[in-house]
Amino acid sequence: MKVLIDFLVVIAFFVAYKWSHDMLFAVKVAIAATAVQMLWMKVTKIPLKPMHWFGLVSVFVFGGMGIFFNDPKFFQWKFSIIEWFMGAAILLGQFVFRKNILKLLMDNELVLPEPIWRTMSWLWGGFFVGLGCLNWWIFTHYNYDVWVNFKTFWAFGLTMLFMLGQGVWVSRYLPKDES
Repeated sequence: MKVLIDFLVVIAFFVAYKWSHDMLFAVKVAIAATAVQMLWMKVTKIPLKPMHWFGLVSVFVFGGMGIFFNDPKFFQWKFSIIEWFMGAAILLGQFVFRKNILKLLMDNELVLPEPIWRTMSWLWGGFFVGLGCLNWWIFTHYNYDVWVNFKTFWAFGLTMLFMLGQGVWVSRYLPKDES
């Protein structure tokens, strides 16, 4: 159920666009779906994480700007800006502040040698920046149909493939079970 709630906004946006072929209508549906998602999580006492609040603010800000200026491009920017923000946070944490954000977030779940954490950080930071650039390129060079399909399926698929590749690579460095 929780997985469905997390994908509610994406599903609602996709269905609204495919049904109407009106990007601003789909943006309005995404805004409404985000509000319903947050309200449902609050009512059912599902913990609201910073990611949910960040999603709410970004959908309302960029979706609202798209509606106000009657230009869906603002909503399309959202994905690139979020990806760039995540990539920059990871890379700046590693390069400038000498803090590995991934390790801080996952240290309780993964025990890895420090060089692997560092490499993983560079790879994830680069992936997020690259995915944001790919999104920007697609929405500036293709129509809404192509972008909606990219955003819904291809970006998710690329992320899953990258995670799978990372999992295979990292598995070589996990502590061996002694039993």
